[in-house]
Amino acid sequence: MSERPYLHEGLLAGFGGVLSCGLLVVAGARSAVFLQVLGATLLFILAVAGLSRLERWGHVFRVRLLLAYGATFFFYASVKDTIPALGLPTRDAVLFGVDAWVFGGSTPSVWLQRWSSPAVNDVFSASYLSFHVYLHLAMAWAVVGPRVRAEAFFGQVFSAYVPGLVGYYLVPAVGPVAAYPELFTVPVEGGWVTGLNAAVVAHGSSTFDLFPSLHVYITLVLLAHDRLAHPWRFRGMLPVAGLLFVSTLVLRYHYAVDLLAGVVWFVVFRALYPRLLGVWESWRRGSGVAPAAVIPPG
Repeated sequence: MSERPYLHEGLLAGFGGVLSCGLLVVAGARSAVFLQVLGATLLFILAVAGLSRLERWGHVFRVRLLLAYGATFFFYASVKDTIPALGLPTRDAVLFGVDAWVFGGSTPSVWLQRWSSPAVNDVFSASYLSFHVYLHLAMAWAVVGPRVRAEAFFGQVFSAYVPGLVGYYLVPAVGPVAAYPELFTVPVEGGWVTGLNAAVVAHGSSTFDLFPSLHVYITLVLLAHDRLAHPWRFRGMLPVAGLLFVSTLVLRYHYAVDLLAGVVWFVVFRALYPRLLGVWESWRRGSGVAPAAVIPPG
């Protein structure tokens, strides 16, 4: 097996390298955020390189694939520190302006608050949380399965995450409820599900994680994967995904344009990923012919 990195590993390492360079220039070599991002990027690269040399150990590849999850989580969480360190201004006014132009003066979250109630908020809070359940259960199912299936899943999902994270830097924003609290006259109240979701968001959000909506973008990537690889899971998650998308507006986390951006990001990713994967795998395996990007059933 080639010791060269997977596509998603190369994308994550490249993202970390570019981000480190930006922080070096803007924040300086002694800034804590630069050292953290650089250190994490180097650690990821070294860990991948080390594990790639242990291919003879049957299940080492599973640990290597999970490194991508760890690196992605780090880069996502670090956004709350890197955006201010880079001096990037928030763009909530622009996003709100687009929504107001399309929807007649405001963003849909403001209009939807008229139906706010504990029961409604509990349903949509559960829907919002379903993203994390879907992602993590799908990832767990993939990583314990056959190698081909695991590589196909991790390759798609964590390659997709990189352009999603790039979007946060292109259009930093904090969301309707944080940027325009005066527009909301009805609080989001509910039972324990609403409370759990609020706690997850409060402790797990990276603050500027709006554009594109990863709840839309990555869910679409997961659904596209499952449509071919796991049709039964695709059929089960399709209606849940619809509620999930609406929940981002009902709970006031996103502008409608964020959801549209998630769809656009997905369409572009689906168009480019097979071509990029073919070129990358040709290089990775030292072959002159690029293999087709095939998702195996499982």
